[in-house]
Amino acid sequence: ATFIYCREQRLSGGKMRSALRKLCQHGIEALRPQRVNDRWRKPMVSRRVAADLRKAAIRSGTYGTFDAETGIGWDPIWDSPQRRRGVDEILGSNQSKIHSIRPPKEHKHDRTREARAQQIEALLAQADDKIEEFRLEIEAKKPKPGIEEVFKKMSRGTRN
Repeated sequence: ATFIYCREQRLSGGKMRSALRKLCQHGIEALRPQRVNDRWRKPMVSRRVAADLRKAAIRSGTYGTFDAETGIGWDPIWDSPQRRRGVDEILGSNQSKIHSIRPPKEHKHDRTREARAQQIEALLAQADDKIEEFRLEIEAKKPKPGIEEVFKKMSRGTRN
C-alpha cells in the first residue's frame, strides 16, 4: 500500500516540501509570525502554502492526524480560529503578546448611535415642559391691554 501524499510530492520524486519539513520540525510555530529582537518575522510556512497542504490532507483523507516522520496529514489545531470554532486554546510562544482580537472600529456615528438615541429620548421627555415655559415667558413679556399702555406708548413717542 504505497501512499502518495499529493501531486507536488509525486512530481518532486518523493522529496518532502520545505513547508512540510518546517511543520515537522516546528509544529504550529511554523505557521505563526515570530518576534525576534523587537522585530516581527514572517511565518516559516505562508498561509497560502498552509491552505494548500490542508486541502491536500483533506483530499487524501488524512485530515485530523499528522505524522511528523513522514509529513502526512494535517492537525486541526493548526487551523485558523475562524475554521476551528471549538478549540479555545491559544498555543505558541507569543501567547502573551496577543491578548485578544478586537472588533472592527467602525464609524463614530455608528458607535455612538445608542448614546445619541438615549440623549434624544431624555430631551424629548423634557420638551413639553420647556415649550410651556417658553410660551409663558413670551406671554409675560407682552404688554397688558389697557389705556395705561396706550399712554406709555404715546409719551415715549413724543420725547424723540
